[in-house]
Amino acid sequence: MIKRLSITLFVLTTWYGFGQDKVTEAFAGTRVINNHSNETLPKNTLEFIIGHKFGDIAGATGGVDNFFGFDNIADVRFAFEYGIIDNLDIGIGRSKGVGARTQMLDGYAKYSILQQKTSGMPISLTFVSSFAFSYVKQSHDSTALASYPTFWNRMIFTNQLLVTRKFGNRFTWQVNFGYNHRNYVKYDQINGVYFVGTSGRLRFTKNIALLAEYNYTFNRLPTENHQDPLSFGIEITTGGHIFALHFSNAKSLNENLFIPETTSNWGKGQWRFGFTFNRRFKL
Repeated sequence: MIKRLSITLFVLTTWYGFGQDKVTEAFAGTRVINNHSNETLPKNTLEFIIGHKFGDIAGATGGVDNFFGFDNIADVRFAFEYGIIDNLDIGIGRSKGVGARTQMLDGYAKYSILQQKTSGMPISLTFVSSFAFSYVKQSHDSTALASYPTFWNRMIFTNQLLVTRKFGNRFTWQVNFGYNHRNYVKYDQINGVYFVGTSGRLRFTKNIALLAEYNYTFNRLPTENHQDPLSFGIEITTGGHIFALHFSNAKSLNENLFIPETTSNWGKGQWRFGFTFNRRFKL
């Protein structure tokens, strides 16, 4: 009787342990294309990221004259990210910026609240808080966006929740929703916007996947010339490296800018090629 009971308890414990396994690698890295993914870096892991976006491929400023955008750079960014603990990481980056918002520093903290399990927990839930800061020289033109009357006028903040589910071994779907606040805007813009987005990853082979993402913003003023950022890409993973090649109407590489300030229109040929390169180090 004791032997039978011991075997039963062993089987139940083993089954429960397997049933509660975490679902890993919903995305290959901490970003999908531009959007944050639910992934956090393991403890004591450092990741270096560098990204480029070029000029319009087509439209009025594209075409062969500027070699389909390669003669122009829309944005360039490099960043370092670090895993504090297994479900919390932080990052800091520097980007050229776009439009009137240039010479940008940015940072974020990401915390994994829930993680999808093979049974019991169907989703991952992640919170991301980020900021961007322009240190460009103050303009003496009081009507210019870069006039920045106070230090805090230079700041932009974004807070968002990511809800992610991995279906099998090949497909991941994520929904993100949150709030973006620009401390200083033009007279025909609104400081705070709410947004909702979606991202997907479809893996074809062990090392190659198709990526897509879209963000929709609410409560816009009719006077704003705004377009929702839409991006497509292909991801190639090679050991500790991740390459993402993508096309997007968004010029910026940081969510504090591309969510509220994308103005390029896919329908007018105002989309561009870009890439990101990630290298991970275990410290």
